[in-house]
Amino acid sequence: MKNKEKELQDIYNKIFKQSVKHMKTYDPQMVAGTLMAIAIRLYKTSLSDDGFSQMLQKVLDSEKDIKPYGDDEETIN
Repeated sequence: MKNKEKELQDIYNKIFKQSVKHMKTYDPQMVAGTLMAIAIRLYKTSLSDDGFSQMLQKVLDSEKDIKPYGDDEETIN
């Protein structure tokens, strides 16, 4: 399990770094919207219809738990 956690942190760091780079050229909402569109299509491709619906509901249910960057140790700058 530790290897999967390491892999997840690795891919997160790589995509985060690229996202910050793109935000220097493009509006942050454009970058975020593009990432959301890609993520939703990836989930739709890899999950069952029920799993996809559950995942979207989970995202909506966690709305109040999501913190903006700057509220923790990780920043966009």
